[in-house]
Amino acid sequence: MDYEGIRSSNCTKCKEAMILVSHKFKPPQKSDVAGWKIVKLLLDKGFRFGSVYTPLDKNILLKVTYPTTLEETKEFVKLYEPSPNAALLDNYEALKQGKFK
Repeated sequence: MDYEGIRSSNCTKCKEAMILVSHKFKPPQKSDVAGWKIVKLLLDKGFRFGSVYTPLDKNILLKVTYPTTLEETKEFVKLYEPSPNAALLDNYEALKQGKFK
């Protein structure tokens, strides 16, 4: 997802800056402290809860499930941490196909 040009907003309750995440994000229960720690770690590492894929074979990708424990999260981040150039690569691929984002 391209986050360029998105204006920032503050939460109406706590007045903190909000973070734009994918529509696929499902927040943990308010009382789920461990779940919110996982969300914070993932957001801090640049994940926005979009789809993540791992190569299975040539031209075959497998969709990866987001972690549910802190240990799984640490491993997930090591394996799938978003590249700072991911948006540039997305745009380059779109440009090659003639459909620039």
